[in-house]
Amino acid sequence: MNTEQNRPIGEDAIGAKDVCSIARLLGDIAQLSDPLDQKRRPLIAGLAELIEADAWLWTLGRVDPKRKIPMQLEMLFDGLTDPQLAALLDSPSDTTISSPCDQPLAALVAQGEHFVRTRQQLVDDDVWYNNANTKTYFLRHGIDQCMYAITPLEGEGFSGIGFFRRTGRPAFTEQQRQIVEVVTSEVRWLYESSLTERMGSAVAKLTPRLRSVLPLLLDGYLCKEIAKLFHLSPHTVKGYIRDIYRHFDVKSQLSLIRYFQGGTPKNK
Repeated sequence: MNTEQNRPIGEDAIGAKDVCSIARLLGDIAQLSDPLDQKRRPLIAGLAELIEADAWLWTLGRVDPKRKIPMQLEMLFDGLTDPQLAALLDSPSDTTISSPCDQPLAALVAQGEHFVRTRQQLVDDDVWYNNANTKTYFLRHGIDQCMYAITPLEGEGFSGIGFFRRTGRPAFTEQQRQIVEVVTSEVRWLYESSLTERMGSAVAKLTPRLRSVLPLLLDGYLCKEIAKLFHLSPHTVKGYIRDIYRHFDVKSQLSLIRYFQGGTPKNK
C-alpha cells in the first residue's frame, strides 16, 4: 500500500468505523458485474459520500510538457452544475493566471508516486484566496475546499480525482484524506485505460480551449451542450469541433471516440 510515512496517530487517524466503511464500499464494488472501467463512477461516488464531498471530477490525462499543467483526456463527474464543470475545465487552461495548485500538483506527479493531498497541503489560505484563478473559476462558482488523489502513469500521464466542497463548508480533514489514500492506492484498475502513447503528444498540440472541449466530446456531449457549458455560440463550438476532427484526422464524434479507445477510426 502506497501510504505516507509518519502518518499521525490519534484523533486524525482512521478508526475501526472507517475501516468497516471502506471494506463495505470495496465489497459492494467487487460484486458489480460491470466491466472494470464502468466501476469507476460508483467507486468514486461512494468514496465521495464517505468523506462528505459535495462533488467530484475524475480525469485521465497527461501533463502539458511545456506549461507543466494537466490536460484532461477522459472524464467522469458528479455533483457539479454545468457552470461549475465548465469552470473546472477552464481553470488549468487559463494562460494568463494559473491555479495556485497546478504547479505543486505537477511537481508531485513528476515524482512518479501515487499521492493524496488536500488544498491546504498544496497552498496556504493567503495564496489560495488571493489568486485570480481561484476567484474566477472556484469561488465565483461556489467551490472552495478541494482534495486531489492522483496516480502518475507512463509517459507523463496521470489519473486524477478531485473532490470538492462548496464555499462555506469546512476543509477536508486528515482522517478523510487518509480514507481516500487507502482506497485509491489499492484499486489499480481505476487507472487502467486504452489510451495510447500517441494521444498525449497529439493533445498537447491543441490550444487550451480545444483541450477543454475534447474531453466533453469524448464523454458524448453534443455541440449545443458544450456551447451552453462555456456560454459560447453553437457556431463557435462547431468551429472548435471541426478543428479537433481535423487535428485527429476523423470526421465524426464516434470516430474520435474510437480513435481514443485505441481502435481504427471509421468514416474518416
